[in-house]
Amino acid sequence: MRCRHWLLALILLLPGSAAALCSVVTTTPAGFGTLSSIALRTTSQPASTLNGGLSCTGSLLTLLTNNDHFYATVTSTQSGLVGPTGDVIGYTLYANNSTSYPVTRGTAYDFARNGIIDALGLLGGTTPKTVPLYLGTIIGSNVAAGVYTETLSIFWNWNYCSGIGVGSICLGRDINSGTTTLTVNLTVANDCTITAPNIAFGSAPVVSAFTPVTGQTINLACTKGSAYTVGLSDGQNPLSAGGRRRMISGSNYLAYDIFKSAGTTRWGSVGSARRSSTDAEVNPGNGLGTGSQIFNYNAKIYTDQTTPPAGTYLDNVVLDVGF
Repeated sequence: MRCRHWLLALILLLPGSAAALCSVVTTTPAGFGTLSSIALRTTSQPASTLNGGLSCTGSLLTLLTNNDHFYATVTSTQSGLVGPTGDVIGYTLYANNSTSYPVTRGTAYDFARNGIIDALGLLGGTTPKTVPLYLGTIIGSNVAAGVYTETLSIFWNWNYCSGIGVGSICLGRDINSGTTTLTVNLTVANDCTITAPNIAFGSAPVVSAFTPVTGQTINLACTKGSAYTVGLSDGQNPLSAGGRRRMISGSNYLAYDIFKSAGTTRWGSVGSARRSSTDAEVNPGNGLGTGSQIFNYNAKIYTDQTTPPAGTYLDNVVLDVGF
């Protein structure tokens, strides 16, 4: 009887595991840039940083499971961006470029959820990648001009499978943590909203019959705490001698002027001819931000000129605010 012996060769395939290590790194500051105080107060303003302090490389996207996590806990000694007078600008951090994923201060946010880490491709290559963060100001901040800053502390804490074997068996885990800081800054610029109705003298057959326009107002809502002056240009057709403003119709002129408050002092654009914010009839002083300061004025046609031919006479005057 002949016996046959079979040699069974067992071959175990061990796929190599990809190194997938993360580390806490120095962040890149997030800057909102320079914003008008009005734009800041009325519209949410965006900012971002491409480096929120966590850097990773390697591994596979399919390794992330419900047991894996990438926690970020953001804290600060401030409640927002603080400026030179102590005003605070509130803002929200977001885990991606959408307001659907807000990061609450003091609460761990898991970047492994909602597909955020996957979308970043943070674990999908050999080149280190960092986690970006997004920011948006909260509407309603009525603040003074100046530079606003805050330093955030970000505690990163992660635990995920860093290599995979046969049957998707995890061959090792990357478990670590660390803290980094993120500087956020924003510069607020002075600005105003201006309400300045047109001046209408009506019609008259001769210059002496024009009635002065009285009780006119210009309303300004300027940056909180701002000291400013308001000037009115000489218009498009000023008389070089005497400095009178003039309206024009064809080649004909009609001289007129604008005066401060209810008086006879001409309101101009340079030096003492301007009006200070402290000279407002309503709410004199520095700007209020959300409240108006009102400047009264009157206007009249000069009666010591020859009545020009009939026509529609027009002029444009520029109002400027200087801080």
